[in-house]
Amino acid sequence: MADKLEIVRNFMDSVSAGAPQAELLSDNAVFRALNFNIPGKQAVLKRLTDEGTSKVYKTVTWQPPFADTFDGIQIKGTPASGAGGVIMTMLFEGDKISAVQQQNVPGASRAPSEMKLTPTIKSFVTEALATKHPMVVAYTDEAGQPVLSYRGSTQAFSDDQIAMWVRNAGGSFLKSIQKNPKIALMYRNEESKATYQFQGRAKIATDEATREKVYQTMTQVERDHDYARTGVALVIDLDMVQGQAGLGNTGPIEPVRLVRSK
Repeated sequence: MADKLEIVRNFMDSVSAGAPQAELLSDNAVFRALNFNIPGKQAVLKRLTDEGTSKVYKTVTWQPPFADTFDGIQIKGTPASGAGGVIMTMLFEGDKISAVQQQNVPGASRAPSEMKLTPTIKSFVTEALATKHPMVVAYTDEAGQPVLSYRGSTQAFSDDQIAMWVRNAGGSFLKSIQKNPKIALMYRNEESKATYQFQGRAKIATDEATREKVYQTMTQVERDHDYARTGVALVIDLDMVQGQAGLGNTGPIEPVRLVRSK
């Protein structure tokens, strides 16, 4: 075991220096991370030295390696801030590293920014149904029971509001909103890993201009469910939006944490 600990220590020292010791890897070595499974020694070396992905290895302080409970050796890299970092787990074939498994450690919460929806978020919300990623809405019914439902008419309404068309004007959803306007929504694209959480306060729009805008903005398939326009336009004043536009080689893409000023 002591030899494997030393091998991992030496290997990560060489990775941090930008010149991984290739002789410490087996020929069929594999690199694994979230959304990545890269086979082959040369491909692993390329991954560890790519400019976009190697920066983390050079900027953290590596702690002493230790044996995990699954016959691997782990080593943790901690940034100067002390929050977050990365854990590398090495598996072995004999005295060679056969797998390099990278797992990022969540850091401190992102500092909040002004509540202003980005163009990317607006596009995701408005095109959610058209792209086959309908949003989920959570609210509390009149008896206090949490309820989840899909809503295909979600759309960006302004920089700090989203809206939807509710076809059943006399249904329990609107009755519940009138009792407790606090709702939450979720967007998720499993292919790109785009994920957003929304929290806000819903209100029924009473002016015809808002009703017309919400009705005309939703997809045709949703309009086809309510030719007579008997539904209600619901506008949500957003208090918090948190998430990312996807996951890339270096982590979250366009991460945001938007909070409304009180």
